[in-house]
Amino acid sequence: MMLIAPNTLPVRGRPMEVCQLRTEAATISCDAIQRLGDQLQALRESGNPIRHFEGFEQTVNALFNQAQQDFLAEALAELDIDTPAIEVSGITYKQVLRSYKTYQTAVGSVRVMRTLYRNGKEPCIVPMELKAGIVEGFWTPRAAKQAAWVVAQMSPGEAKSLLDLMGGMSPSESSLARFPRQFNTQWEQHREPFEEMLIEKLNVPTNAVTVAASLDGVMLPMKDGKRVEKRARSASEGKRTQGPTGCKEASCGTLSFYDQQGERLSTVRIGRMPETKKLTLKQSLSALLQEALRQKPQLSLVKVADGAKDNWSYLSQELPAGVEVIDYYHAADHLKKAFDQAYGENSIKSKEKFVTYRHVLKEELDGVERIIK
Repeated sequence: MMLIAPNTLPVRGRPMEVCQLRTEAATISCDAIQRLGDQLQALRESGNPIRHFEGFEQTVNALFNQAQQDFLAEALAELDIDTPAIEVSGITYKQVLRSYKTYQTAVGSVRVMRTLYRNGKEPCIVPMELKAGIVEGFWTPRAAKQAAWVVAQMSPGEAKSLLDLMGGMSPSESSLARFPRQFNTQWEQHREPFEEMLIEKLNVPTNAVTVAASLDGVMLPMKDGKRVEKRARSASEGKRTQGPTGCKEASCGTLSFYDQQGERLSTVRIGRMPETKKLTLKQSLSALLQEALRQKPQLSLVKVADGAKDNWSYLSQELPAGVEVIDYYHAADHLKKAFDQAYGENSIKSKEKFVTYRHVLKEELDGVERIIK
């Protein structure tokens, strides 16, 4: 039986003691690098002179990616443990299976032989995955970070198109769609300790003199919101059928730091969905602000939001004293509606007034007073 030295790492969103072999590090073969050199030399000789550079560039990219995949597959295989039993934190796990599995790296998928161990009826553990920090049994750490970023910016289909175009990893659309749901499940189960770690990493810029706290929300139709059924039921009961039926609130909050000249230095962004009244978001924003003011108590606080009552009951009553500002975008939106009411919706005069006075609102020191007058 092989004894394992423990090392605490987050695995699948939870702390777990990870096995590390007490042996000298194995040397990874340089075969992949040698093959790459030979292939590049052959490509250069066959394409001299280069007639279609786009195709040449694509081939070079593919060759480098393949070399990286081979190298990473070898490195992952070196992390595997093949022995009848292992002991982790005093618990014995027996080998139950050795088989190949495909993993997604930042340069493409790799297929690796790995060993599974089990203790009784508990779920199997895979030492290689734990040692490498494999996320959700599929993504390498770097690939997981990249996948999380792209699906936060665009739909899974658009994310796949972008990754295919870049020529690195190319996970399926369904894998990209599943990943944020899997990530969310793990995050919610351990949200408080995870957020504590993020708060500890908050770094207020040394030349920051102002911190701005802001939050907002928007009602979004939910896939399982049963919008049609709810409106039909409301109609049968004689109630209004307008409004955000079948919708739930998505909310976001920011903490931004500014220098003496009003230039933004950095911003921390947090979001939640779905959640009524932004309850968890407000707690997270308050904790971040508290840490910022602990690091730099002399920061001036500015609170920014639209005119929603719920935003200001939080900003005014639950945060420390500070300057309160209706954000320009929403103020301008109300200004536009006011001119439409006065001069006709989207009339020439309404548009002219709006262009003139939105500039006054934003740029002139007494702009707010002039607009109200």
